[in-house]
Amino acid sequence: MAAVTSTTADKFIDEVWSNELNRAIEFDIIICAMFSDWTKKMKGSADVFHLPARHNLDTNTKSATVDATPEAITETQQNFTVSTHQIVAQEIESFAEVMSKYDIRSEYTMAASYALARAQDVASAALLDDNSTQTVGTLTAEMTDDNFIRAWRYLRDSAGKPPFKGVVSPAVWAGLLKIEKFTNMLYNGDTKGKALHEAQIGKVYQAMFYQSQLTVGTAPNSSGHMWAGDHFFKIIKKAPKQDAWFSPLAKSWVVATDQIYGVFERQEADEAASATSVARLHGVRLQGLK
Repeated sequence: MAAVTSTTADKFIDEVWSNELNRAIEFDIIICAMFSDWTKKMKGSADVFHLPARHNLDTNTKSATVDATPEAITETQQNFTVSTHQIVAQEIESFAEVMSKYDIRSEYTMAASYALARAQDVASAALLDDNSTQTVGTLTAEMTDDNFIRAWRYLRDSAGKPPFKGVVSPAVWAGLLKIEKFTNMLYNGDTKGKALHEAQIGKVYQAMFYQSQLTVGTAPNSSGHMWAGDHFFKIIKKAPKQDAWFSPLAKSWVVATDQIYGVFERQEADEAASATSVARLHGVRLQGLK
């Protein structure tokens, strides 16, 4: 007996294309936005930013009739080169743009914006794993309350001024949810009943913590950071800018977006009298799980 099957009726069965594209997931862009913006300190030309140190002086006992000896300190400086130039470019043929039901150029403009923002966050995250002296936590493990208390102490021991900032991986953030100080409004001061915020954990130990999927490290290792003031900073010489031109012979759009910037970690001048050294005093590496 003949039957109408999916094969014989193929010409009668329509197909439907989605009205929306299956866009790639996007991680939270958090880290670079947390850095202090020193862009205005480097207006106009130049590619190197110099940060000279100024240390404290020594106090000596003055003896009668004896002249004091002037103190001379040979100071040092930190140099930061703003030279990261990144670009995202596409060529889109007019034929494809006309024939496609999707706004191809608009879609890849959005993709380019995310790619550049992500690159800034990745560059910023690379700096988080750069303090071997002031480190708390253990790689592959959730962080403890004692870890955060020790991090706070490191910053206060070196006169770091609160409020502090902190960023950790989602896995570390999940571990913090088990610590009541991070979720109870009696501790974090959240009187609106929202103990947890988007990409943000309540303020504990004078630090506002955020979560990022882009913390440095390959799972199960992750390194976040807790810092004070301008310990991390950025200089944006050219904000992301898109340029486009249409080639009449190739009948295609060429679209390119680029940025020029630098992200940096400074070292603080030591407090001791007549010292001439600098060290990473206002930052604490937070090692944990990813």
